Amino acid sequence: MINIGIDFHDTISYNPEFFKNLIHNWLGEVYIVTGTPKSKKNETIKQLEVLGIERGVYTDILMGFEYVKENMTVDHFHKMKEHKLGHIKNNNISVYFDDNPFYIDFLRNHGITTFQTVLSETYLDEFENKHNFFTCNLQRNQFDFLKENT
Repeated sequence: MINIGIDFHDTISYNPEFFKNLIHNWLGEVYIVTGTPKSKKNETIKQLEVLGIERGVYTDILMGFEYVKENMTVDHFHKMKEHKLGHIKNNNISVYFDDNPFYIDFLRNHGITTFQTVLSETYLDEFENKHNFFTCNLQRNQFDFLKENT
């Protein structure tokens, strides 16, 4: 059996129907992974339920560490990548889905098979001004290499 981990925000929440079907049909253990602080676990469970992902269809929710959003710096992402890697290793997760290219790059270089959810321009536009460290913003211009270098 292969255990999978799936990021919640901007991965499951971006395409809940796809991930709901994946979760319901996966034969191994399924972990929801989020950077949301552990103190907000009940809120996260309710958000998943609104998307149609009920308790009992996934093994566990692996939560982030406590932080204050207003005090976030780039250092937050360096700490979170290590935190997520710890969860992934501790739960024998060998396949991981996330929208964040920073985490995907880090985890793939630690032996985890990764799949990046590529968000639409419309979705990115919707969230662009909400918070400058809103991680889906890291996909902005990710696929424009040939446009800029041709």
